[in-house]
Amino acid sequence: MKIGKLKSHSFIQNILILSTGTALSQLILFVSTIVLARIYSKNDYGDLSNFMAIIGIVGSIAALRYELTIMLPQKREDAKNILVLCLTSSFFVALISFCLLFLFKHLLINFFNIDNHFRLIISITLGVFFLGVYNSLENWFNRESEFKKIMNAKLIYSISSTILKILFGVLMISMGLIYGTVAGYIFSTVFFIIFFYKNEKSGIFDGVSINNIKLQFIEYKDFFKYSTVGSVLNTISNIGLPLLISYFYTIELAGIYFFANNIIRQPLGFITSSISQVFKKEASTLYYTSPERILQFTRKIQKNIFYWTFIILLIFSLLGSNIFSLIFGNQWYDSGSLVKYFAIAILLNANYSPISSLADILRKQKFLLYFNFSNIAFQVVLLYLFSATVQFNYMILLISLSVALHYLYIDLYVKRILKKKFHEKSHQ
Repeated sequence: MKIGKLKSHSFIQNILILSTGTALSQLILFVSTIVLARIYSKNDYGDLSNFMAIIGIVGSIAALRYELTIMLPQKREDAKNILVLCLTSSFFVALISFCLLFLFKHLLINFFNIDNHFRLIISITLGVFFLGVYNSLENWFNRESEFKKIMNAKLIYSISSTILKILFGVLMISMGLIYGTVAGYIFSTVFFIIFFYKNEKSGIFDGVSINNIKLQFIEYKDFFKYSTVGSVLNTISNIGLPLLISYFYTIELAGIYFFANNIIRQPLGFITSSISQVFKKEASTLYYTSPERILQFTRKIQKNIFYWTFIILLIFSLLGSNIFSLIFGNQWYDSGSLVKYFAIAILLNANYSPISSLADILRKQKFLLYFNFSNIAFQVVLLYLFSATVQFNYMILLISLSVALHYLYIDLYVKRILKKKFHEKSHQ
């Protein structure tokens, strides 16, 4: 009983540590947006939305999804070999991205209102590399329960990117939003690298070898085989929608949607992101020690998240236009009015997000691939069939309903598998 209380106390304490960092980080980003929304135009945010979609899609697979497995090995030595695999992979994926972007740079012209495409290619390449390294090291520090370092990295990203975005905007430097975003990834990743080096010191490569890396590559190959493609599809469904909007509608509407989606996710990120990271650590441990507790643990967390998310979304759905106009300026009135059309998708996504690591723990990579393919396929089909005849707001509503149904299904599916697995174990 005492151990249970201690674990519960540790779980809450770790959430509070990450929540503090996330809250400060989100507050900095939110306050900065009040300034940035008056410096940059809808087209600037449209360019940023497409940039974030590209580095989000490619950066999410920079480590070939092996960053997800850093939490899984019981031996620290195995986890370190996976980390080296992730860092090496991030470098080569970024290099390949540079080559492909340079060869097919004409495609960038279709999605960006930017003259200097070489600087854009360099920015995307750096963004992909540092995002891959950041995600890998974040999972490492999560495994090590170094939540204060994760908190500090989030703050470094928010502060550095905010200052530089405002500075570039005041100086009227083209691509200011993009440069500031990349700089934030660089500064926060360098922070992680410095503390990783200090923690490991002379033993930084202890137990690391090509043979051990190969063993871990083979052991968790399903993450590479299925999660890599699945992650691309998942990222497209979550943050790639502005790319599709740019193609089927206009880059200005992509900017309106991106701005609204970005703003609404900031307060929700405070609730979900910290819980997600700590949940992943706790669930990975419970899976080996007390698997019967995971389902109860999951329901308790989701219940609290659902209530808070519902309240926030209800406020923005009813008063979004007024809130956006008052805080960010009249040019963002349309962004505020758009919130109610995609609120249901955000609600069910946020409800599933903290427990999404369960699918990885249960090794359901193949199912996730099918799920993510279906999710993005429905969005593309809806846009292809109805974008010419359906008003933009109602198009977003149709896509939102499709996304919501997908997340409702995967939530029920994961819980059903969890029940079945533990029922089988209890009868062994």
